[in-house]
Amino acid sequence: MKLRAKIILTAASLALSCALLAGCGSSSGSIASSAASSEPASTVLSQASSIPLGEDNSTDALNAPFETLLDANPISNQFEIAAMNIEYDFNLPAEDVVSYKGVKSNDNGDAGMVLVVEAADGKAEEVANQLTAYQQDQVAFYGNYAEFAQAQENVENAVIAFKDNTVVMVIASNECTADLDSAVDSALGE
Repeated sequence: MKLRAKIILTAASLALSCALLAGCGSSSGSIASSAASSEPASTVLSQASSIPLGEDNSTDALNAPFETLLDANPISNQFEIAAMNIEYDFNLPAEDVVSYKGVKSNDNGDAGMVLVVEAADGKAEEVANQLTAYQQDQVAFYGNYAEFAQAQENVENAVIAFKDNTVVMVIASNECTADLDSAVDSALGE
């Protein structure tokens, strides 16, 4: 009886081991199906969000304020802000953002950023408040590193403002010498 149980348990564990190894392997067919199955996931994410992934999410209305701010605050080694950043870094709900345009510095220790958001109707103040929360998080982050004191100061002095449905956030780059308050006023048409 004991021998029979041992044989059955050994055969069962061998079968499970083979199934496990077969499941971990790949073939050209499984790579193709894996690639095909990953595409609908991004489509689903894009459909769940009002912010399309991988597209230019700006409108002509955002180009002028964006360029005005970028002229005043040139960003080195620009990293384009994407839909993923809007939702996960800035914690802006997709339904609060109609469109946006922004870049931030990809240089270590440079917090420079220009972001212009067209908020949904009645959501501009909420978007500005969320950007203020992002600012506070960045101040805490840069505060952990003595070598990033300039970046921390720049984040502390960030300008966040809105007019109608247009919300802007500007963090001076390390090279910026312009008056960002005036640039923001000009960008918002004030």
